[in-house]
Amino acid sequence: MTAPETDLLNEHAAIECSLSLLSSAVDSNDDCHDLQCIWSHVECLLLDHIRTEEQELFGLVAPAHRAEVEALRAEHQYIRRALLELGVQVELHAVRKPQVDELVAFLRGHAERENQTLYRWLVERPDALLANIVHRMIERRAHDNERRAS
Repeated sequence: MTAPETDLLNEHAAIECSLSLLSSAVDSNDDCHDLQCIWSHVECLLLDHIRTEEQELFGLVAPAHRAEVEALRAEHQYIRRALLELGVQVELHAVRKPQVDELVAFLRGHAERENQTLYRWLVERPDALLANIVHRMIERRAHDNERRAS
């Protein structure tokens, strides 16, 4: 497995871990501050991930796989709407476990679809551009995590 492929799959694993924390926080009725912090992290992580895919990765495979890329874009729109709705509910202290579970299930399916299509097509490309994009994405995420920790 190549380093960019590993990093891309690790991105989905990091999102999965954050979603598990969110689900646990909602399930255990964590105090509002904890839930807000977890939600903020999940939302930032997902929006950055989507933005990176759309702005930097989709263009690398779109000419050969236009229909699938458009389907992934449509799923990203659904995710953005769901994040907006859940974000309001978190702010109002009205978020419920079934709503979070629905988003988590959708995101798992979406990640699997990307792993089988977008990510597979990307690692089949024999250029260094992907490695540079993924490296910048990982660095940005590490910087964001450091900033949040301080």
